[in-house]
Amino acid sequence: MKIKTLLISSLSVFIALAAVSCNKKTVRNSDDLKIDLTTDTSANPDLTIADNMNTEGDIRGGEFVSQDTIQPIYFDFDMYGLSDETRKTLQKNAETIKTHKEWTVLVEGHCDSRGTVEYNLALGQKRAKEVRDYYTRLGVPESAIGTISYGKEQPVCEDETEDCWAKNRKADTKVKTQTK
Repeated sequence: MKIKTLLISSLSVFIALAAVSCNKKTVRNSDDLKIDLTTDTSANPDLTIADNMNTEGDIRGGEFVSQDTIQPIYFDFDMYGLSDETRKTLQKNAETIKTHKEWTVLVEGHCDSRGTVEYNLALGQKRAKEVRDYYTRLGVPESAIGTISYGKEQPVCEDETEDCWAKNRKADTKVKTQTK
C-alpha cells in the first residue's frame, strides 16, 4: 500500500510539472526593444526563441565561408531590428544569393561582450532569425537558409571600447556549395 501511494504521488508531481512546462512563449519583435543585460533570458519573454521555427536549411557538414559579394550587417546596442541601411545591404545580398541556387546559406548572429552568455545567445539568435526572415521575404527559399547564434563567443575585436563592441554586434551571412 505504501508503494502504491508513493507511485501515485510521484505520478501526480510528474503530470503537474509536465503541464506547467507546456506554457506558450510569446516572442515580440520591436525595433525599439530595450532589455536589461543583467537579466536571465528565462525571465525575459522578449528574448525567448520561438518553439515553432519554420523549416531551415541544413547547416550540418561542410564549411560555410564568407563571400566578397555578401556583406555583414551591424546592429545597435541591445537591438535586433533591421534599419533602413541594413535592409539595403540585405537586399543586395539576397540578389546575389538568389543567383546561386547551389548555395546553402548560414546566417550567424553575433553580440558584443556585455551581458550574460544566455542573454547573448538569445539575442544573437534573434538577430540571425531577423535576417533569415528578411531574406525569405525577398525571395530566398527558406529551406536554403539556416541560422546559428554565437552570442559573444567569436568576437572579431576584444577591446572593451564602443568601437570594438560595435564591430561584434552583427549578422554574418556565409555560404557553402551544396553537394549532391
